[in-house]
Amino acid sequence: MERTDQPAAAPSPFWSLLALLRREPGMEWLPCGPDGCSGSGGTGGLEAGSEEGAADKLSQVPEKDSLGPWPLKALLLLEDSREGHLWQVYHEGLKNFLSFREGMSLSAVWPIPVEQIREFLVTMESQHQPPMKIIMYMEGLSFISRMVNHPDPLPDPLVSYTMSRLKRRTSRLNDDYSPVTIEVLRSLLGTLESVCSSPYECLLFRAIFTVAFFGVLHIGEMVANHQNMAQPDLLYLSDLQLTEGSATLFLHPSHMGRQRRFVRLRLRKEMWVCPVEALQTYVRARPPGEGPLFVHSDSRVVTNREFLTVFRGGLRFAGLPPNNYAVHSFWLRNPNRSFSQVFQQSD
Repeated sequence: MERTDQPAAAPSPFWSLLALLRREPGMEWLPCGPDGCSGSGGTGGLEAGSEEGAADKLSQVPEKDSLGPWPLKALLLLEDSREGHLWQVYHEGLKNFLSFREGMSLSAVWPIPVEQIREFLVTMESQHQPPMKIIMYMEGLSFISRMVNHPDPLPDPLVSYTMSRLKRRTSRLNDDYSPVTIEVLRSLLGTLESVCSSPYECLLFRAIFTVAFFGVLHIGEMVANHQNMAQPDLLYLSDLQLTEGSATLFLHPSHMGRQRRFVRLRLRKEMWVCPVEALQTYVRARPPGEGPLFVHSDSRVVTNREFLTVFRGGLRFAGLPPNNYAVHSFWLRNPNRSFSQVFQQSD
C-alpha cells in the first residue's frame, strides 16, 4: 500500500517549517537555513554563499528572540535534537492550522490567540481525526510557540482538559482493543455469507473490510455517520481509479489541509484478501450512478451502524469476542501503516 502526497516532500521538514513560519506576521527575523532563503521564504537570514558580514546577519535579531546571539547555530542544534519524522508532523500541523485559520477567516496574529487554538482543536475532533494525530499537531504548535518565545497555548484549561481526554482515549484504544490482523481479516471474510443478507452485501463488505485493512482508512472515509448527512471525508465513486493491477483512492482535502492525498492499493497474490480484486468485483455489481463509493443495492450509503453490525456479527460467527474490537481496530497497530502514513506527511 502506498500513501502519497502531491507535490513531493521537501528534503528538510525542519527548514520547511521555519520557511513557512517566517512568512507569518512578526516572524521575519527567523534565520534562513544553512543554504540560504529560497522563493518567498523570507529575507531574515543568511543568503547562500554570503560569507562577508555573516556574523552580523546572524546576530541581528530582536532582543526578545529566545535563540540567542547566534540563532542559525541554535536552530541547527535544534534540528538535530529531534528525529526528522517529528519535524514532519510539526510542519504538517502548522500547515493545517494555517489552512484552518484562512478557511475560517481568522486573524493572522502571533502569539496564537487561545480562541483559535480552541476552535482548531474542536474542528479536528469534529472531523474525526485520530486522537494521536490531534495530540501531535497541538504539541507541535506548543513547541513552535515556545521556540519563538511566545506563550504556550496548551495550559489553557479547556485545551488542557481536551488534550487529557484525547490521551486517555488513545491509551484505551491501545490497551482495550485488539487489532484486526491478516488472520482476523481472513476469518472475517469467511463469515460474510453467513452474516450478510444477500450475495451483493457479501461483495460490498468484502470490499469495505479489505480496503479498510490494506488502505489503513478511517471509518469516516468509508461509511457515513448517518443517512442523508453531509460528511466531508466520505469517499465517492469518482474518487476511485481502478486499473488491472491497482486501485487508487483519492482522499478528500478539507480546510484542515487542502492538498489532495491518495492511497494506492496493489494486487495481492492471495486473491481472497486482495482489496483490488474485491473492489473490481464490487464495482461491477454496484448500482450505476455517482454517489458514495460504498452503497447498498438500492444506492443507500452504508452507515457506521451497519458497518459495526456486520463486523461484530462476523467476529462472533468466527468465534472471536466482538467486544475486543472496534472500528479503530483496522488501523490499530496495522503493519500496513508507517508513522508518516498515520500523520499524512506532506511537503
